[in-house]
Amino acid sequence: MSLEIERIPLQGNAIACAYIDDHARVATFFDAGPPVSLASFRQRAELIRQSFSEQRWVDLADAFGSDDAASGDRLSELIEARGFFVATGQQAGLFGGPLMAIYKALTAARLAHDLQEYLGVPVMPLFTVASEDHDWREVDHTQVVDVSNQLVRIEINRPRSDGAGGSEDGEQSPDPPVHRIRLSEDIQATIERFAEALPDSELKPEIIDRLRRIYRPGSGFADAFQQLLEQLLAGYPFLIVQMSHPYIKLVSRDLLWADWDKRAEIHSELTRRADELAAAGFSPQVTVPERTTNLFVEGSLGRDRVVWDEEGAHLRRSGERLSPEELRKLIYEAPESVSPGVLLRPVVEAGAFPVIAHVAGPAEIAYLAQSQVLYQLLGVPAPVAVPRASFRLIEPKVRKVLDKYELDPDALSGDADQAIAKLVKERKPLRLKQAVEELRTAVDAALDSVESLALDYDPGAKSALGTGRRAIIAGIETLEGKLEGRVKEKHQVMRQQLQKIAVNLYPAGKPQERLLNVHPFLARYGPDLLDRVYEACEPELIE
Repeated sequence: MSLEIERIPLQGNAIACAYIDDHARVATFFDAGPPVSLASFRQRAELIRQSFSEQRWVDLADAFGSDDAASGDRLSELIEARGFFVATGQQAGLFGGPLMAIYKALTAARLAHDLQEYLGVPVMPLFTVASEDHDWREVDHTQVVDVSNQLVRIEINRPRSDGAGGSEDGEQSPDPPVHRIRLSEDIQATIERFAEALPDSELKPEIIDRLRRIYRPGSGFADAFQQLLEQLLAGYPFLIVQMSHPYIKLVSRDLLWADWDKRAEIHSELTRRADELAAAGFSPQVTVPERTTNLFVEGSLGRDRVVWDEEGAHLRRSGERLSPEELRKLIYEAPESVSPGVLLRPVVEAGAFPVIAHVAGPAEIAYLAQSQVLYQLLGVPAPVAVPRASFRLIEPKVRKVLDKYELDPDALSGDADQAIAKLVKERKPLRLKQAVEELRTAVDAALDSVESLALDYDPGAKSALGTGRRAIIAGIETLEGKLEGRVKEKHQVMRQQLQKIAVNLYPAGKPQERLLNVHPFLARYGPDLLDRVYEACEPELIE
């Protein structure tokens, strides 16, 4: 038996589910049309051709020329032919993060391949690393199921950061962007712990050696994530770039300033969009507090949101004040210290690159329902939002248990203990218990008949009859006890086997793609796994 790659429906919030299953219900919240219609992509292509300036093409060529190892000749062909990108992205999770990051990337690669055939121009996958995020706890770990079928969390303590955002006494900022964090000596021990959790195979040494080469003390945390993706996805023509890349910072300055300059209008429209979503029965993914912008500045407390009042701008947590002139100077002269929030980020991405489609997970689809307001107000064509492909990897050891108990993997979703208890209860041999009760009833009736006949014949036989009855009943109880013991033993085996496969399919009660790292699967099944997932990402596109 080989590894099964099962494509499953993408699950998530109500907006994402409606977008996938009932697009007409949410069409008003998305500008680009349904993701299965080729007309949606053709329309976006025309809008991009009209809006993406010649100077921007020149800037793109200068920043990522054909001599750049991360882009290659494919990017040069795209720029020369004025082609497009299919974008996606993810936070810089440790050792590549969860499987869904790979699924996003391969969905984008496959869609780019198919759109290139339909549109007749180069289309290339683009992966943007959310390197300006500052929530370290979201990226400082990865999880694997080890060889004993235990869920293991591998994490590192936050190393020191460099650059802006430190305090006056030299202490490190509490919340720096991830791209400013550099790996310490601790990373070596972290790699060793990760290696211990991986299954032994011919490919394991190669995997660990690659991690040691990339995750070196002193290397940037986001840089290491980018390099790892570049190597894992080397078979596909990707451009992988961090959102903190100097090209993006330079070409997005006008968009960032516009977010401040139009702050009242933008806030009003975002609030209205949130109200519209709520009226349609959806919970907005992002709350829009009063007088907030979509800008973050690196201040004394790290990456901090810009808010405004009658006196101008200030940072939400630290309270540091900025005049409009000071904010503008930061945006245009020190753009590395200013970054977009989650709603503005895809707009910045589409402003920097000719993005025809954006491959998104459920949370991002919900974000994009709100981001459409920013695309409109800032004059950037919104790409087609395309749900990423979702998969379940079923290993032979898991399939064997599923088949043994004739189970569908979904039977183990949610709370594993509750699901397993329910399944075990359903397996109780009720007919066997009923048969033992029928035996006891029949024996009692037969003994009553024997006792009546015997006492008629010999009234002195009462004592012997009582002893015999007790022995027979005890024998039945012994039989019942042994049968119950066997049932409990089999149920315990079943419980243990189900617990082992539950942690593989739904670790911590969540779909495996949201938690598990790809490397244990690569160690067991080799790099061809990525090619198989790529083939399974075939998009549904209709005229």
